Amino acid sequence: MMKMLNDSFKKMNSNQRVIIKIALIGVLSALCYVAVMFSIPIPSPLGKPMLHFGNLIVIISALLFGGPIGGISGAIGMGLYDIFAGYDVWSIMRTIILKLLMGLIVGFIYNKLIKKENNRANIMLLVLGSILLFIGISLMIVAIKNGGLLKIDNIGEKSIDWPSYVFSIINGVFLVLVGILSSKMPNKLKIASLATSIAIVVNIFGEFIYKVLKQATLGGSNLSYSVGIGFLSIPATLINGAITLAIILLIFLPIENAIKKIFSK
Repeated sequence: MMKMLNDSFKKMNSNQRVIIKIALIGVLSALCYVAVMFSIPIPSPLGKPMLHFGNLIVIISALLFGGPIGGISGAIGMGLYDIFAGYDVWSIMRTIILKLLMGLIVGFIYNKLIKKENNRANIMLLVLGSILLFIGISLMIVAIKNGGLLKIDNIGEKSIDWPSYVFSIINGVFLVLVGILSSKMPNKLKIASLATSIAIVVNIFGEFIYKVLKQATLGGSNLSYSVGIGFLSIPATLINGAITLAIILLIFLPIENAIKKIFSK
C-alpha cells in the first residue's frame, strides 16, 4: 500500500504532495476525534476509562499511509478531544505523546518487516491474549472471594464490576485462538498484527508510567501507592487494545484493497 502511495506521490509536484498529506491528516484527525467522542464507559476500579476507537484510527492510518501521518493524526484528533473535554494539561500531553508514538511505531515496524516472512506475530498475540486471560481470571477470583471488592495494600477497597473480568477473559480467549491460527494468515496481516500488538504494549506501559508519575508528583503519594494506582489502570487499557487488535484483523485487508483500487485508477 505504501509503495503504491509513494508511486502516486512521485507523479505529483512538491506542493501537491504537501496538500494531499495535509488533507489526509485533516480527515484522519477528524475521524480520531469522532471515534473518541462516541465512547462506551468501561467499569473499572480506578477513574472513568472508556472503550473508544481512536486508537483504531491511529493504527489503521499508520498501516495504510505511514507512521507520521497516523501518529500526527492521532495526536491532533485525540489531543483536541482531551482539550475540549476539559482534561488537565498532563492528560492532554500524555495523549499527544502516546498517540504520536503509537502511529510511528506501527508505521516503522510494518514498513520494516513487510517484505519478510515473519512468525513473531503469533507469539505477540499469544502473549497479549495470555495477559488478558490472567488479568481477567485473577480479577474474577478476587471478586468472587471478596464479594466484588479488590483489596490493595495502602489503597483500600475498590469495587470490581463483572464486565471488567468477563470482557478480559473473552478477549483473551479470542487473541489466544488468533495467535494459534495466525500461521495461516497472509503475511501482511501477520505483520500488521505484530506492529499493532507492539504499539498496544507501548500504550499500556505509557499509561502505567503516566499514572504512577502523576500520582507520585501531583498526588503527593509514596511510590508503592502510586504503583498500585498504575496497576489499576491496566485492565481498561488492555481491553481497549485487545478490541483494537481484533478489529484490525478483520478490516485491514479489505480497507487496503479498497484504497488500492482508488489509487490505481
